[in-house]
Amino acid sequence: MDVFLVNFVRMKQKNQHISVCKVPFINFGKSYQEIKQEVLKEIDCVLLKGDLILRDDVEKFEQNFAKFVGTKYCVGVNSGTDALYLALKAIGIVEEDYVAVPSHTFVATAQVVNQLGGIVNLYDLDGKINHDNLNKAIMVAHIAGELTELPKTKLPIIEDACQALGSLKNPKTAAQCWSFYPAKILGGYGDAGALTTNSKKIYDEVKELRNHYKKNYSKWGINSRLDNIQAAILNIKLKRISQVLKRRKEIAEMYLEGLKDVIGLPDNTQGRVWQDFIVKTEKRNKLFNFLKDEGIETMKNEYPMPCSKLPLAKDYENKTLRIPCNETLSDSEIDYVIKKIKEFFKK
Repeated sequence: MDVFLVNFVRMKQKNQHISVCKVPFINFGKSYQEIKQEVLKEIDCVLLKGDLILRDDVEKFEQNFAKFVGTKYCVGVNSGTDALYLALKAIGIVEEDYVAVPSHTFVATAQVVNQLGGIVNLYDLDGKINHDNLNKAIMVAHIAGELTELPKTKLPIIEDACQALGSLKNPKTAAQCWSFYPAKILGGYGDAGALTTNSKKIYDEVKELRNHYKKNYSKWGINSRLDNIQAAILNIKLKRISQVLKRRKEIAEMYLEGLKDVIGLPDNTQGRVWQDFIVKTEKRNKLFNFLKDEGIETMKNEYPMPCSKLPLAKDYENKTLRIPCNETLSDSEIDYVIKKIKEFFKK
């Protein structure tokens, strides 16, 4: 008898409760099954051609994605984090430069400033930036598909748009940075990212930066190339993005109707996309554990750094929970989540 079976029997003997996942946060297998044959065909094509790095599929994706976002240029890179790093480097951020960074964001937004030797100047959810520090650039993060208002400034703005695919259209800032991490609205089957811009100067610089500055040995670059297999997969998924966004909106509307007057819901729903659906409650941890026991996979909205550094962002993070909201979910699964959240608050 294997170890798993032995432990299972022991737990049953002790009458311990075993929770079974009834509603996964995201079902990668299900989404893959829907495009499996097309994906395998494209991967086979890439491998047979031997076009593995910076070839036709990457160039095709860069053109398609720039068109979707509404910019002149796109550069495919290894990750959303690399896109942020390369954007700052391309606009000239060097050691001791101050960069204004939102406290309410994933650690990567602040991390890349530090990696360039810059100084992170955090600002809170109220958007008030300390201008006593001589900032050289401002970073803005659009979290969970909700667009953050851009500050009025003459400084270059870098947008962390990794969670804003579909809501950020025709941007006018210096650069926008995107992640295609598997759990994103447009997710690859590994790490991948992109930078979009209307600046030919930034575009040319990032194209060289991502590939070691091979044509300019007087500068140091990095290895941050989007590989062709990921690009081929993203081209397939990009064709379906309107259906994905539509389905996520339908699910969000079910939550907004089913959970009104039950739990704190997103305020600004106009024009946003639903990278995540975030609810807010003083009983966040208890709700998390309750839903886990009921077979519902959720995510605590925990970004310990830099969110913990400023009060408004810290308070928000301590009271929020991400509940399942993606195109792999059925109406019955969403109804079950709503039912169980209502049940929790009736106790």
